[in-house]
Amino acid sequence: MKFLKLFLNNCVPRGVTFLRIARPYSQGPPTIENQDEPPLDGNKKGLVVGVYESDGQFELTEVAAEIDQKSEGKLSQQLSELSCQLKLGRAFAITGVEGYSAVALASFGPKDACFNRMEMLDESKENVRWGVGAGVRLLQSRGCGVVEVDGGGQPDAAAEAAQLAAWRFQEFRSCKEPLVQLRPRAAAPGWAAGAARGAAQNWARFLADMPANKMTPIDLAQAALDVLCPLGVVVEARDREWIETQDMRAFLTVAQGSCEEPAFLECRYTGAKEGAPPVLLVAKGVTFDSGGLCLKDASLMCENRGSMAGAAVVLATLKILATLKTPINVVALIPLCENMISGQCMKVGDVVRALNGVNIQIEDTDMEGRLMLADTLVYGQTIYKPALIIDVATFTRGVLLATGGGAYGCFSNNEAAWRVLQRAGARAGDRPWRFPLWGYYRRQLVDDPSVDLRNKGSGSATSCLGAAFLQRFVCCDWMHVDVTGVGKVAHSAPPYLRKHRMSGRPTRALALALEDIAADAGEKTEE
Repeated sequence: MKFLKLFLNNCVPRGVTFLRIARPYSQGPPTIENQDEPPLDGNKKGLVVGVYESDGQFELTEVAAEIDQKSEGKLSQQLSELSCQLKLGRAFAITGVEGYSAVALASFGPKDACFNRMEMLDESKENVRWGVGAGVRLLQSRGCGVVEVDGGGQPDAAAEAAQLAAWRFQEFRSCKEPLVQLRPRAAAPGWAAGAARGAAQNWARFLADMPANKMTPIDLAQAALDVLCPLGVVVEARDREWIETQDMRAFLTVAQGSCEEPAFLECRYTGAKEGAPPVLLVAKGVTFDSGGLCLKDASLMCENRGSMAGAAVVLATLKILATLKTPINVVALIPLCENMISGQCMKVGDVVRALNGVNIQIEDTDMEGRLMLADTLVYGQTIYKPALIIDVATFTRGVLLATGGGAYGCFSNNEAAWRVLQRAGARAGDRPWRFPLWGYYRRQLVDDPSVDLRNKGSGSATSCLGAAFLQRFVCCDWMHVDVTGVGKVAHSAPPYLRKHRMSGRPTRALALALEDIAADAGEKTEE
């Protein structure tokens, strides 16, 4: 039975009364999930409220001041005792407040926080995320099944943080915990959009966190169909026969080492005028990356179920755009396969011809993503004639070594596109950092006269060489986003993300960038 026919039934076979101060949420053993957390109780209601720092003093938010007045000053009383401990990213529980099992008092940082140009970060939003994330996690650890949130003047950021902090990966627990019910303390514009962005990022986290035997290329294609089609996104899942017909030899070279069948996802979201040039999103979808014959170290391989983090981010971005009905046309192309070892896997020294006729020598089988994206980029430009290309992938550890996980790498041949992503990252709290896209690196990939291009090259700047490789297959405005270091397991995470679980970053930043592009296009049309 052919792959496309399997999707006709939308199902793919699987073998195929007292006050006390609680300890801050951050204390305790550094486990993946706190095993001593009580089960969530739908009858227990909690509230997250904020407190600002202003001229060396603490100042309650409007919601916190209202609760303080109703509780006869209980929050103010505790605040004076917490003055030396309450810092950004920490929250403390206060009980005995009428109507709530517990109230989490969280720091929202300085009251006059704004855009910090040195940090390239909108601190007014990110501080609220940190506070709300800490508060939700604390109330969750106390078994509160319903949590109300004080947005602190940034309801969108508060909603994002609440969704992200409440999420747990529990797909394989026999007794799953119910989800925390989240809602704003008062109706606020922006909450729904923020909640949609947070929920979509959680979906990306789920996809990337699934074990490789439960999230094969076909499983990932099915997940895209199940979630995106009801939102109006056209999703087509192509099989090996179609890929062979398109002559995507570089992609098939990577896929040939695995018993799992490859797939090619083509997703189209039309939110703007029919016929308007789309933004083309391309993502690497390696559902498990062993490194091939250039085998990865075991300590690194355990995270490489997340080598499809780029695909998860792009799919989640489409979910945000479709949910919010963003007026933009977007096409997403995602090659899906595994990079495995077998008697049929690609070998060091092999030469493969890409879709545009470029002969590529494989010097490192662990640099498979660029082979897959080469064919995909050529196909996407030929068929869709995009206004802008953005590719998202976990490409090289060079970005991780350079930024330490503090930012993801960005390479672009278009200044305006880079500025849009930079601004979006500042607002989302997911900051990009621009790396050079120089001829210096391109020359290190073509210095062997026997072939057109090498997949590793002679230099040591792996991230820059990876971008230079892709540039050979691009002939329009383009941005390469390398999410290595931020897109997989969160080793050092803000309070609204769980450590040792996949992060789903930078889903919200990418979606905000596309929303800004749509807004700019709308303004030009009106003119």
